[in-house]
Amino acid sequence: TLIQQIDTMSTVASAFSNFANMPTQKNERLNIVQVCKTALEIFNEDYVDFISSEKEIYTSFDRTQLTRIVTNLVKNAIQSIPENQEFKSVVVEILKEDANFILKVSDNGIGISSENQAYIFEPKFTTKNSGMGLGLAIIKKIIENYNGSITFESEEEKGTLFTVKLPIKI
Repeated sequence: TLIQQIDTMSTVASAFSNFANMPTQKNERLNIVQVCKTALEIFNEDYVDFISSEKEIYTSFDRTQLTRIVTNLVKNAIQSIPENQEFKSVVVEILKEDANFILKVSDNGIGISSENQAYIFEPKFTTKNSGMGLGLAIIKKIIENYNGSITFESEEEKGTLFTVKLPIKI
């Protein structure tokens, strides 16, 4: 019906205006390792593993935005693995490289098809039945606001690896 269409359009419009008005960064000195570990506590899946080369990596960052980056990538990774797949694996890894910290999230899900790879950071692009396809667009914007980068490698039926590289700021 027309009313349902208007409702949907209004939901999408408000999501986009939220996207345009990213909350201002409330930077604080954070132990990235601890914040990432804590962010993973919302997931019940026992196949989500956390690895860190360091016990502590301190940087100035917005706690909420870092949590959003981690949870978005992990949620996508979990959703990419078919329900009936026997061996499921999502690995979250943190390492320090020169003046950067690296966050890697890998999964052994269905992978991203080559035709979809060009679009995954586009707002409104989704291959899921639910959601508005804003997750990766938003976290890419957060990462770029911190002068970082997000890249990925994916092979269909093998899985995907997202790599986030962010400068350490003391």
